[in-house]
Amino acid sequence: MSGKALQNLKALKVLAAGERVTFRARVLRFWEAGGLRMCLVGDASALTRVEIGEVRVQEDENYQFRNAVVREYPGGWHSASLDERSSIVPLDYDVPVSQDEEYIERTFKILSGIQRKRGREAGRLPPWRHPSSKDRDGE
Repeated sequence: MSGKALQNLKALKVLAAGERVTFRARVLRFWEAGGLRMCLVGDASALTRVEIGEVRVQEDENYQFRNAVVREYPGGWHSASLDERSSIVPLDYDVPVSQDEEYIERTFKILSGIQRKRGREAGRLPPWRHPSSKDRDGE
């Protein structure tokens, strides 16, 4: 089973958590926070985050994400996660992305910052410290 085939990433936003989907997208950014590996992907309709686990992807490459699990968050925000039943297949053509580089970078900074904050709250990352603070013993 490969999950419901989506015409585009925007279609992800109306699905229920736990549904399985297959979609095509270009990997735009990659990051890791507290042991969670994620990527920002996009197509001509939208951008979204995909938790990729141990799967290896490359930025600016195009993939079909098969049998991914839909995740839904408070406020109606959606993403996808890969698990043991999921797979990815490299595509030999480009998936067009309509968002400009500035929007992509801003979205990446927001999403990766949220994941770092969640990692700190869960104890997977050390508490945030301002870069100008000195690391002194006993303080």
